[in-house]
Amino acid sequence: MKNIIQRASLIMLGLIPAVSQAHPGHDHHSGFSVGFLHPFTGMDHMIMALALGVLLWSAARQWKILGMASMATALVFGFVLGQQQLFSSSLAEYGIIASLLMVTLALWSKSRIILPVATALLVTFHGIAHGNELGHSGHIAGLVSGMIIAMSLIYTAGLGLGALITRYIPYGKKIVGACAAIVALIGLA
Repeated sequence: MKNIIQRASLIMLGLIPAVSQAHPGHDHHSGFSVGFLHPFTGMDHMIMALALGVLLWSAARQWKILGMASMATALVFGFVLGQQQLFSSSLAEYGIIASLLMVTLALWSKSRIILPVATALLVTFHGIAHGNELGHSGHIAGLVSGMIIAMSLIYTAGLGLGALITRYIPYGKKIVGACAAIVALIGLA
């Protein structure tokens, strides 16, 4: 555990120059650093990725690992669709809300099949929204790579939080169910 903390600390120290952008010449509108920082600066991303990690912890074992792979694939697919302007931003927003409700219904019904599908739809619509919004900014590969890495880190933290809640907190599974309801309410707000 100490080794993991040391490595994580080194990685975070290594990211400080990119975050501070202490010298001129940085592109503030595109690239890896913008994509990486974006999920950490938006409450919607933090809630979505963290909650999906918590919620997918309660799903079947194979979805814990496949969840991250499908999330990355769905984000890229949605981003490409959004960049091509095939769907409007408002349609993407409605899709996010509808798929968020599907995730909640899947959890309440304990459907282990609908949950990963609904999660993939949720992330795809999120990718469409970002493709519409950021697709014209250039340096797309860096932007999307940064976003995927950041979302994967937040998702992994959610998996850890889900494990902690369900294993060590009394009524942990009920708390995870309450998280699903809160996520749905936030999506409707």
